[in-house]
Amino acid sequence: MKKVVVVGSGGLAREFTQWFSSQIEIVGYLSNNIEEHEKFNLPGRLFEDERNIENIGTNLAVIAVGSPILKEKIYIKLTEAGYQFPVMIHQSSVVAKNVNFAEGVVICPFCCVGPNTSFGALSYINFSCGIGHDTQMGEFIQINPGAQIGGSCNVEKKTLIGSGAVIRQGIKIGEESTIASGSV
Repeated sequence: MKKVVVVGSGGLAREFTQWFSSQIEIVGYLSNNIEEHEKFNLPGRLFEDERNIENIGTNLAVIAVGSPILKEKIYIKLTEAGYQFPVMIHQSSVVAKNVNFAEGVVICPFCCVGPNTSFGALSYINFSCGIGHDTQMGEFIQINPGAQIGGSCNVEKKTLIGSGAVIRQGIKIGEESTIASGSV
């Protein structure tokens, strides 16, 4: 079983923990929020401002932080420290053939990903999302629960798509965009 440190201890990190703890061993959390770690009884240790791979016991990290811009900053620091970022796909999700995943992509439960789709580094697709065929996702994308993206879309890097948003087929979403929850 892979040993992984989770970056963050907020809601996204707690969801990730619940959904993926049967697939990986979580050694702890890189976070400076002691209260959150204790309040939610998260497994493993809390590593405040600690990035040393030997002290943490693994070089694998999952960044479970919702802000695409913050996620990129964390990624740069951890890459410099020697961390790698595994692709995590929940066993309940359906992923077509011919899907390209860059490092650190997370596909949460009950997602459906169409064929010929590609995901840039550190894209995080939360639960119950649909990604249509031939869609291109940039780096550091955050897609929140229930969002549906039609086929042949191009979502550029550092974009946040809110819960329940619906993107029709063939749309291009520019870099660092925010799509509001429930929008069409």
